[in-house]
This record gives sequence, C-alpha cells and structure tokens, in this order.
Amino acid sequence: MLAPRSKGLHVLIVDDDDSLRRALARTIRLAGFEVDAFRSVEALMAHGVPDRDACLVLDVDVPGIGGIEFTRTLAAAGRDLPTIFITALEPGQVGKPLAALAPVAVLYKPFDKQDLLEAIGRVRD
Repeated sequence: MLAPRSKGLHVLIVDDDDSLRRALARTIRLAGFEVDAFRSVEALMAHGVPDRDACLVLDVDVPGIGGIEFTRTLAAAGRDLPTIFITALEPGQVGKPLAALAPVAVLYKPFDKQDLLEAIGRVRD
C-alpha cells in the first residue's frame, strides 16, 4: 500500500453503492488517511464540507445532487476542494464535463485501488 503524503488529509467519499463505499473507505483508512463516507451529496452537506486539508472521492452519478453539479456549486462558492471522480459511465458520456472541472483524477469503474491511492497521494504534491 502507498504511504499517505499527509496524515492530516481528510478523504470524503460519496458513492451510493454501499459495498463499494465501504471497501473504498477501508482501503483508504488502511493507507493511513482519515475517511468519512456518504451515500449522497446531501448526506455530505448535512455533515459539513471542510474548507481545507480534505479531498473528495466523488461518484459522478449519485441520486439527488450529482457529482458534477455539486463540484460546480462548490466552485461557484469559491471552494476549491481537490476532487477524484469515480464513475461507471463511459468516457464519451462524461469526459468533457469532468475535464472542465480540473479533477485530480477520473477513475472509471472498475478501477484498481492502487490508482485511487496514487490519486489521493497527488493531492498534496
């Protein structure tokens, strides 16, 4: 496993797939990061979104407020939270809108957990 770049980095996961969300949280915790996981953007918002020392692992296609819409809302509010998008959608469906948001990474499901940990590690580089 990749050692964390910053032990103080808080990783926020949003994915509506319960088993994937739990597996990602476990993997990221084992790598030494603080993790909170949410079923929806609305649940994350109710918990509170940190202003710094955090990154998002955000599913593009979640029920309610979607990942792209949420990221645009954060940007419009002047909140620049590093984001790693995860998606089961095809690159042709979401590639351009995601690229415009300048994410840390876009990972297409199924993806290798090591790729996710490397992307999280780039947040502090």
